[in-house]
Amino acid sequence: MKKLTYFLVAATIMLTTSCNLGNKADADAENTDSLKADTLVKSTEVADEPEMLADGVDTAPEDQWTEEAVEKQLKKIYAEVSKAYASGKESNTDLDGMFCTADFNELQRQVRVINAKKSSNKRFENEQIRWTYGLDLPVTPKNIKVNLLTGNIAEATFELSSGEQWMYTKLTLDWEDNQWKIRTWNEVGDNSSDLYDEMYKYVEANK
Repeated sequence: MKKLTYFLVAATIMLTTSCNLGNKADADAENTDSLKADTLVKSTEVADEPEMLADGVDTAPEDQWTEEAVEKQLKKIYAEVSKAYASGKESNTDLDGMFCTADFNELQRQVRVINAKKSSNKRFENEQIRWTYGLDLPVTPKNIKVNLLTGNIAEATFELSSGEQWMYTKLTLDWEDNQWKIRTWNEVGDNSSDLYDEMYKYVEANK
């Protein structure tokens, strides 16, 4: 009789444990499915977000992501350039700080550090020519053509004009600090070059 009672108690315990384990497994399965669903939703949300842009910091707002906005900024830049040079207080450092990107200014700083250690005939020279090309003042960008590349990069080609004189100019601009700023000057033609790239090569070669 005692053996029968023991057997019945053991069977009851095993049945209860089995049910509890079954309920736990079902609960774990539900939690896993829920976690998978949440993960899927989050993954979908991330996938739907716009990709980070390769250059620059922010995406230009809609009212600035226009050819007209870039053209307006170019006219503002060269009005300030003409004003600075006409006053006799021209400073490329000041103009660079106002109208060039942080990356350009940092690279420019490194170039100046290297130049200070070199003789004049071995220095990288880009200080005086790029803002006015030696043209008479004032200089004005004319026949401007803007190419919007990504949400924060634009290219602009134009004639930097002074009376009957003019110089064909091409700039790459980034949207930075809530305005369009110059990242580099691009020369065109048979001897085409990119100022930013040329400075970068110079810095790398003189490390």
